[in-house]
Amino acid sequence: MKRVVLLALILWAVPIKSQKTTTTPKEAVCIIGSHSIYTESSLEQMEHIATLLESKNYTVHRFYDPNNEWEAIKKAALNASIFIYRGHGTHLGIDGGFGGIVVDEFVSGKEISTNLTFNLSPLVIFVSACGGAGSSAGDEQDIGVDEAKTRVLGSALPFLLAGAQGYYANNYENGAYNFLQQWTEQQTLETCYSNSIYPWCTVQANESVDDERIPPAFNIAISSSPDNSVHTLSTTTNGKTTTKKINRKFDYSIAYLGNPQLTLAQTLKKKSLYAKN
Repeated sequence: MKRVVLLALILWAVPIKSQKTTTTPKEAVCIIGSHSIYTESSLEQMEHIATLLESKNYTVHRFYDPNNEWEAIKKAALNASIFIYRGHGTHLGIDGGFGGIVVDEFVSGKEISTNLTFNLSPLVIFVSACGGAGSSAGDEQDIGVDEAKTRVLGSALPFLLAGAQGYYANNYENGAYNFLQQWTEQQTLETCYSNSIYPWCTVQANESVDDERIPPAFNIAISSSPDNSVHTLSTTTNGKTTTKKINRKFDYSIAYLGNPQLTLAQTLKKKSLYAKN
């Protein structure tokens, strides 16, 4: 009986090694591009988003114009699982159309795909960037669904080639914020996109991507809304500005491209190059 008691006491006194579980720190990059004419609203919009992410335990790296150096952005993006850009779209895409960003320099799609490094598998979000969700401020008429898809692909492709697994774009004022509220609750990319569609919007396409550089499991989704407003389009050539009235009929303002089942947890995993150069 004494031996049994002694053995029990010895076992109780020996500490059992616990297995520590480590979690990947959550980091986000928030960028306001250069040459914006909506400086105050851009700042308010992005700070709203950044504050939401910080409340969800993200470390947020802010790069607001004029403090948006590309070299610093690249370093901050290394361990980011969310990469958000609010700024101008450019025609510096890999295929010659839309693609790239405007920060302290014009950054082409090729530059992003070759020199931006993601250690994780982030979600990239474009906020009110021309071409990012389809429509552009310079459009003079309805661009059509096919052109909208081409522009979304051009905007997303550089980041997918750099290792991102998803891309989302929204041109509405609180659209990205509302999307992120659901995203941070572990909803899938497809679900968050569907829930971000306003009642007046129509999903015009939700299909696999017909591009050999993109995995067949990735989807592209485009939505449109009626635009019967008369807009004033200004163009400046050789210092001379001219204006004309236009009616686009439709806007393409919410889109995504990526793995429909992507979740926040998956963006925290080590990078796997899903897209092919």
